[in-house]
Amino acid sequence: MLLYQTENFGKSYEYRSGSHENWTVPPHIHEYSEILFTKNGTATVVLDGVTYRLPKGHMIFILPNQVHEFINETPSVVRCAVFSNDHIPAFFRRVQRLKLQNPVLDFSEHLVLLDALERTDVSDTLTMCGLLNLIGSLFLKNSELCPGNRSGNKMLHDVILYISQNFTEEITLKDIAARMGYHEKYLSSCLHSVTGMQFRTFLASYRVHYATQLLEKNEKTPISEIALESGFSSVNTFNRCFRDLTGMTPTAYKKTVYKENVM
Repeated sequence: MLLYQTENFGKSYEYRSGSHENWTVPPHIHEYSEILFTKNGTATVVLDGVTYRLPKGHMIFILPNQVHEFINETPSVVRCAVFSNDHIPAFFRRVQRLKLQNPVLDFSEHLVLLDALERTDVSDTLTMCGLLNLIGSLFLKNSELCPGNRSGNKMLHDVILYISQNFTEEITLKDIAARMGYHEKYLSSCLHSVTGMQFRTFLASYRVHYATQLLEKNEKTPISEIALESGFSSVNTFNRCFRDLTGMTPTAYKKTVYKENVM
């Protein structure tokens, strides 16, 4: 399931950062830019389907609406920051709708920038903009730009947020396109370019994820009831989608969960 992080959307000159140990975050996208720096160990980041392993001292730059996740493969401590894109307009004038061919940089020689960034009050927008643009400049000098699949921020936010809030209802791509004011084929193309999935599969991923939560909560709830509560029109469709996305049937998944709980 792909999550759209609504907290990383729509504000001006917002910057948030924090340190995390052995961090795991499922696949997600957001409007803001993001940098992740490995303080200790080796961090694993999957960005647009490509796996990057960041040893100590390395940083990855994640552009708006790039699908990414953080995987806890090996012990690590990372510093992660997300920031609204009005901090780095000069950077985006260069990047436009492209992406970094190599989004990872050995940052061990530029730690003074990170130290300055963490010491600067977020209300000091002029200094924050300068430091973040310097970091972006280092990545541009280190990497070629190549075609990207990033799509319109507002459209993605509206559509994915609507799906995440209404996936248990009977919703179709045609209905969403009409509601949002987009052409159905254009909406389908944009959604596929970012998620790598057709609309039906993307919608099913939300429903299956929700179904796994229901299966884990109550062992006695019938599969048919969980299917309907998750938004599926029939048990057969539920079973097929669940198996396609998890590799097992809902019944097998339930047995696995409760067997582990007993052990």
